Amino acid sequence: MCRIPIAAVPVVVALTLPLGGCVSYYRVPSDAPYASVRLMTSTDDRTTFNVLDPARCPSPRPQVLAGMGRQLASMGRDSTLDMAGIPPEPPSRTRERKVLPGKRIYVAVTSYAAPPADEARCAAGVSFVPQVNGQYEIRYRRDETATQCTARVLRLQPDAEGGATVVQEPTQQGFRALRPEYLCEAGAAGKAGAGTGTR
Repeated sequence: MCRIPIAAVPVVVALTLPLGGCVSYYRVPSDAPYASVRLMTSTDDRTTFNVLDPARCPSPRPQVLAGMGRQLASMGRDSTLDMAGIPPEPPSRTRERKVLPGKRIYVAVTSYAAPPADEARCAAGVSFVPQVNGQYEIRYRRDETATQCTARVLRLQPDAEGGATVVQEPTQQGFRALRPEYLCEAGAAGKAGAGTGTR
């Protein structure tokens, strides 16, 4: 058991997600206003970003926002949203997605260790309130054995040259991501620093 600096919004837990059956995907209607979010992971191992909706409590079924990693090669390479700045991670570890603005969005990030240790997994939950036409990054970092991980939200401030200044997102909060139901048990309060644990 260890503690990670709260500035990184850590919620390190073991999580089991359904790998089969019907999978629900997070989508933004084509004619709706949106914010852009760049999702990044520090590992080549299988990593998924899932949206949880507290309005669906007591069973907030995860909606897949993105997946990446060697084990998800069949999902292919996504088109980008031409977001500002240069990602610190390679394309295989990066996805760009639209999210609905104006209300808090809860994202649970889970990464699985590489075989033969693929029973080990680490999850971090983070939420924030995206703004219309805003650009954001969710950066997920994990150690090699999937026993410690962090997620944080950054806001991009584009410049005229296509670059961007990266600043901390002030609406960022952490939440327990062990199971989707934990969001309901916490009243969707999304309190930062919800504790750490490993499996």
